[in-house]
Amino acid sequence: MIARDFDVVVIGAGLVGSACALALDALSLRVALLSAPHAPAQAEAGWDSRIYAISAGNRDWLESLGVWSELNPARVCDVQDMRVYGDDLDAALHFSAYDAHQMHVCSIVENRELQQALNQCLTSSGVQQIAANAMGLKRDNGINTLQLEDGSVLQAPLLTGADGANSWLRSQAGISVREHDYQQLGVVANFRCQLPHQQTARQWFSRDGILAWLPLPDQHISMVWSCDRAQGHRLMQSTDEALATLVAAAGDMSLGELTLVTPAAAFPLQQRTASALVQPGLALVGDAAHVIHPLAGQGVNLGFRDVITLCDTLAQREKMRSLADLTLLRRYERARKTDMLAQRWVTHGLFSLFASERPTLRTLRNQGLRLTDRYSLLKQQLIRQASR
Repeated sequence: MIARDFDVVVIGAGLVGSACALALDALSLRVALLSAPHAPAQAEAGWDSRIYAISAGNRDWLESLGVWSELNPARVCDVQDMRVYGDDLDAALHFSAYDAHQMHVCSIVENRELQQALNQCLTSSGVQQIAANAMGLKRDNGINTLQLEDGSVLQAPLLTGADGANSWLRSQAGISVREHDYQQLGVVANFRCQLPHQQTARQWFSRDGILAWLPLPDQHISMVWSCDRAQGHRLMQSTDEALATLVAAAGDMSLGELTLVTPAAAFPLQQRTASALVQPGLALVGDAAHVIHPLAGQGVNLGFRDVITLCDTLAQREKMRSLADLTLLRRYERARKTDMLAQRWVTHGLFSLFASERPTLRTLRNQGLRLTDRYSLLKQQLIRQASR
């Protein structure tokens, strides 16, 4: 069987993998995007329960790739304000895009809509899309050889693993993963609200977990409730009406009565960090490299920043240096470590702080919200950091 040669093969065609393939193609590299074969997607009505808060910086990057303009504006909601509440009624933190001199804090978009926009751009790009399962990997003398299930062979000096938390490529490379199980479920659902949400994202930290409401167009919101497994199972077993009532009450009836518009779904919450992001001829991005708690909404943003850094690293390589060169790829790894560690520390630290029932920590966390809310310069810096 004659092998097909590329500069880079990206394994995994989700949001991060698809964006990675487009960005590498923009560097005039020969790129293949390998995805598992699946039935053609059926057109779906209603709202997708998988919602992402795309930072301003990543939105600009997606715009530069031609992706953002492919989205239907009627399915995107720009967040103008964020309100964070502690478990004391008077402990609250307010972020305003206007106060930080920004157009918006972030933009809420459905997974399905963003994936379709990426797919549209891929069809008009130079990326070769291949739907087949990888069955074997041979790495020799700076060349990776992928054996596919259909018998075909792909060769490239660089493989990029964007194949998710249970990455096949990471496993094949023997890269270990550090894991922490939060013993929680993330329950997601979408609702229509009685009162206008005013493009405001809301988040409550309480004994019942962390509840987030993200604004969607047309007076809808997306809910993510991170809670212990017992509470999560109770929510999943509730009737539509009972769930809407519970969620509305947990949010202090801020938006009046809620009406469920998509069935609730749940997923276990874990933190996973690959022990290495690179090997000779291999780089990991997105969930293949790291999975964090969703309370800060930074998962897909972190993955997009991986891709931006990887592409910047490859674009700046010296002439004649192979894409497989470990010294080159370690520049990417070093550049990403600080961001990864910061996000892991913030999310894990906030989870630990608000999960504790100790009275001293309860007082500390609520006082922290009050004090932070008083310092406009600090809040502006926090918004700018979240907007990257």
